[in-house]
Amino acid sequence: MGLLTCLGGAGWTAWVVWRGIATGMVTGKHGAVHLRIEGDFFYYATVALNGLACLLWLGLAAFAVLVLVRWKDWT
Repeated sequence: MGLLTCLGGAGWTAWVVWRGIATGMVTGKHGAVHLRIEGDFFYYATVALNGLACLLWLGLAAFAVLVLVRWKDWT
């Protein structure tokens, strides 16, 4: 279950990053739109933080796979 959660988190954050890069805009709270072309800080912060979150989720997923593979050796 934890592995699926990690993969879901990685997928969602990667989607936010990809959508932001592809369209040049991200949506904030209450439907506010932030654009790359305007140099909006919120746009860059959202894309960067979601990129870092995606890497974190992938790291957690890799750790979960390692635990699953090594489980028999540890018990």
